[in-house]
Amino acid sequence: MFGHHDHHPLHLAVTIGCHHLIPDLLKRGAKINDRAEANQTALHLASETLNQEAIKMLLRCGAKVNCTTLMTKQTALHLAVHCSSSKAGLVLAAGGKCVELLLLHGANVHMKDWEGQEAIHRACQSGREDIINLLLDYGADVNSLTWREESPLFLFLERAINLRKVHVLKKLLSLSYPLKLTNGEGRLPRALGHPCWEPLKGLLLQASSEVWSLQDICKFNIRKIYGGNSRYWLKRRIPTQLWDSIFISQQFSYASKINDLTVCNVHTSQE
Repeated sequence: MFGHHDHHPLHLAVTIGCHHLIPDLLKRGAKINDRAEANQTALHLASETLNQEAIKMLLRCGAKVNCTTLMTKQTALHLAVHCSSSKAGLVLAAGGKCVELLLLHGANVHMKDWEGQEAIHRACQSGREDIINLLLDYGADVNSLTWREESPLFLFLERAINLRKVHVLKKLLSLSYPLKLTNGEGRLPRALGHPCWEPLKGLLLQASSEVWSLQDICKFNIRKIYGGNSRYWLKRRIPTQLWDSIFISQQFSYASKINDLTVCNVHTSQE
């Protein structure tokens, strides 16, 4: 096809919406993990464009879900989360099914791109709650750092609009230890620098200076090891009261320091 000379047949099928041709192309010699000139496989392209049907077909036909691009080291999961977290993705609430498909087929939430970002970093930067929860259910680590020593929480706090999402903030704080509020340069997140968020900044700085008890550290580590859906496996194997004290109680986490009313009052005063 004119204008598409740099594409392989599978990439063309994804580009023009003919994902139903993928099995026939493979039977006739197309290689499912071949790369186009942009160093992307067909699965990368389908994920970047949030083409759910193409993603489903490629995975069914054996595409490598954790294959990375050569230059940016991004996986299909990185690209799907990135596109889902764009302005259009946020407005349209698009991409959640694509991200879930990749996770169901073994996408590794811990793989880092060229900046040291995991998928959870990008999701937190945009504040996309459903994507954040999906990644956490599959074991994403909110204590992971980029090469610039930016945590997902740090990137979440970079944008003032995210601070209004109290439930997400408390979720991230409940999984954070130790509480690292600065990046590698020692800078605090930009949003906390605004005077209207001074109360929240004070709460977070005070919380970060507190020393946890050994019991609370143990509870946190259990939550980290048995994160996401695996916590329900553990629920069937330990006493209910003990499980509740680990996974339901927030008293041993930084989240217990955040008062919903305080954040809402700050939000109101800002408006």
